[in-house]
Amino acid sequence: MSRSALSKPLQQAYADGLLEQSTLFDYGCGRGDDLRTLAALGIEARGWDPSHFPDSDKLRAGVVNLGYVVNVIEDRAERDDALRSAWVLAESVLVVSARLIWDPDSTSGKPFGDGRLTANGTFQKYYSPEELKGWVESVLGHTAITASPGIVYVFRDPGAAQRLLARHSRETNRPRRGIAELLYDQHRLLLAPIETFVGEHRRLPSATDIGDPNSVVELFGSIRGAFNLIRQSTDPQLWSDVDTGTRKKSTQIFEEHLEDLQPLIDFVTDRGRLPRAGEISNQEALVEIFGSPRAAFSLIRRVTGPGQWEELEAEARQNFLVYAALSAFGGRPKFGDLPRDLQHDAKDLFGSYANACAEADRLLHSIADSDAIDAACNEAATGKLTPEALYIHVNYVSDLPPLLRVYEGAARTISGNVDDATLVKINRIKPQVSFLVYPEFDSDPHPALQASLVAKLGEVRLKHRYFGDSENPPILHRKDTFVAASYPGFSKFVRLTRQEEKAGLLDRSDIGHRRSWADALEAAGYSLRGHQLRKASC
Repeated sequence: MSRSALSKPLQQAYADGLLEQSTLFDYGCGRGDDLRTLAALGIEARGWDPSHFPDSDKLRAGVVNLGYVVNVIEDRAERDDALRSAWVLAESVLVVSARLIWDPDSTSGKPFGDGRLTANGTFQKYYSPEELKGWVESVLGHTAITASPGIVYVFRDPGAAQRLLARHSRETNRPRRGIAELLYDQHRLLLAPIETFVGEHRRLPSATDIGDPNSVVELFGSIRGAFNLIRQSTDPQLWSDVDTGTRKKSTQIFEEHLEDLQPLIDFVTDRGRLPRAGEISNQEALVEIFGSPRAAFSLIRRVTGPGQWEELEAEARQNFLVYAALSAFGGRPKFGDLPRDLQHDAKDLFGSYANACAEADRLLHSIADSDAIDAACNEAATGKLTPEALYIHVNYVSDLPPLLRVYEGAARTISGNVDDATLVKINRIKPQVSFLVYPEFDSDPHPALQASLVAKLGEVRLKHRYFGDSENPPILHRKDTFVAASYPGFSKFVRLTRQEEKAGLLDRSDIGHRRSWADALEAAGYSLRGHQLRKASC
């Protein structure tokens, strides 16, 4: 059967940026579905398959994909040979995937060797994620990184592996925006009176025209500076006839050269530090206009205010600490083995790599302290806290205290990226983290749990449960408690929770599953229409 999308291993590789500016060879490409999709994406891809493309040459490539091949080879020595053969072709990274022991058909068929014979007589070997990683490392003699359950990466260059791990520590699920938009959203309530006044009067307000001029001046330097931020973050045509008076010279220069400054703004937003030579594309232009990137950034700070940049530096420090702590699980690299950009991060953010590692080790050692984990759960600004655990939407894991980020990251060193997960459950009692899948979280007022993947840190193993075929699965209540106010649909989640609280529906202890919840609604004379609670008609 042909697919219209990429297979899961190549979806993961694409999401991780491994296919950018690289070639791919698919070792065991089947009918070539992935090759056609990659070609449509502009990626150079070739493949070989013993059944469908036996005459194709086995070619070296930046990325080699050994996708769901080893699980159909019944001879162990032949499996090892296939893995080694694929590794020889990989110039940068080998992607290896296999079917897992919790696949729905993993118990069907007859036992045969270390696998099973299917109904049509084919062989299947089902792996645990830990087994797959261990086997790859034992055969190749190189460290493997678990990218997702059943998918591992093996890099030629250890520095490339570290760059990927550091990228995962930096990334958030928040959209990438310009600094003006970030400031505008963060201080919208403070800016609203200015925006309203200018909209009505077509001029800037005086200090007496707005409620809190001191806060405006403190954050933006002046009322004019606050309005410039509004103008940058909204449609400029709305303000084309507004009399703003004489602008400060720094603001004028900033606006005139915003296009030149944007790469610098983007870099500092991402890394929390100034770029070194060669790290941004238009460095020569910045030198010509401002004298140096540092002088250019001083201008940016004067116009936008220092607060946002101090927060971004603190966030970058946290991200590096999380990366450095988690890198210890695979054998932390020496400073000289780090990619150059990570070397610069360590020096500029911590003074030295040794300082960064010392802080990271203190953080890492704390994950074994149940009291420290419990305290950090209590400190989390986002998420639902129960006596047993902290539950948080995956979009907000990066907002957790650093200790919990490392704790959750330690779980991902076992599981890899659980791309279907909706919530993360951080256990306050046991050393384990669960990744919970709720496919209808956004649309269903009380979504059902489809699957859970529990990473048991003390045992270094995974436990998987599937609820998709259950007639009475666990369900969620109070969806607003798992997310931040910025989450799409937050207001309707809150409204529904308040309606159900007022109706006394959430006081019961027996509503955790679909059937009992339906019974509770019926007994109380209510029904749901979307995220609206309605009194049932007589």
